Amino acid sequence: MEDSKMFDLCGILRVISIRIGLVALTLLVQAWLPAVASGETFSNYGDFAKSSLPQEILWKVLARNGKSKTYTQVFALDGGTVGIANFAVGGLASLYRLMDTQEYFGRSKKDMIDNYSSKCRPGNHKGNDIGWGCYSQKWWREGMVRFVHSSESHRIQNQAWLGQMKSTIEVALQHGWKDSRSLAIATGVANSMGGTGFKNLAAKHGWRPEQVLSAYVGNDAHRKRRRDAIDVAFPR
Repeated sequence: MEDSKMFDLCGILRVISIRIGLVALTLLVQAWLPAVASGETFSNYGDFAKSSLPQEILWKVLARNGKSKTYTQVFALDGGTVGIANFAVGGLASLYRLMDTQEYFGRSKKDMIDNYSSKCRPGNHKGNDIGWGCYSQKWWREGMVRFVHSSESHRIQNQAWLGQMKSTIEVALQHGWKDSRSLAIATGVANSMGGTGFKNLAAKHGWRPEQVLSAYVGNDAHRKRRRDAIDVAFPR
């Protein structure tokens, strides 16, 4: 009887020892494995475009939940800056292509794209429009205000920004940036530096998302806020 109890006790101890060993091994393996970003992953631009991630990046990262930008803003910077992604100069064309320009401005898409996009900031002008850009023209300003407050504005702004980011998303995916955080970094940087600026910076830092983000931020206060917004919305 005592031998039987001793045998049972030894068996229990062996089971406990095996479990402790497995836990220790798991912790050891986890410590050596590289960190993997959490969240949804994507294999192509189409999947990204159909997901909720573009809207999350726009609102949580670029707009910082409305603290930095809003869908309804229209102001004088660069001859006229509009909406959630700060559409300005050449970027305005992406809005004109998707909206009924005749309804808001009384002009054709071609006229608006050719004459009231990149030409909103002529010559060497910069800063706020004080009479040289689109914003100072009452018909343009009032038409744009009507648009940003329309029922279709959110959808069009989201779609226009997504189209602008297509090449950035595609090249990021090609280099293995497939998770939500990495793609938030890619689009956050590209929205600030442009698609070419993002690609050059990423290539310089070996297409490593965290190093690219760190290099982008530097000591710039605005960029630090963007990094912090990425960290909150898409933590590592």
